[in-house]
Amino acid sequence: MIFLFLGVALLVAGAIGLVFMTWLQSRAARVNAAVLFIALLFLGWLWGIWWLLLGAPLVAIVKVICDRVEALKPVGELLAR
Repeated sequence: MIFLFLGVALLVAGAIGLVFMTWLQSRAARVNAAVLFIALLFLGWLWGIWWLLLGAPLVAIVKVICDRVEALKPVGELLAR
């Protein structure tokens, strides 16, 4: 019974972390939700759980930098909604 509870808790936490937080971060930083979701999947697969936590702020930072640097504006538009 406890393993069922743990599995459900992990499933809910994962769904909230990958779906709900992706949507909220995309609204706050004006980042495309699909780009953010793909970046989180890639970073989580490549470097593990810690990069899942750091992935969304890093994508937002990259978008802000791309919006401010003239040569990187096309990349910023790609990351935007």
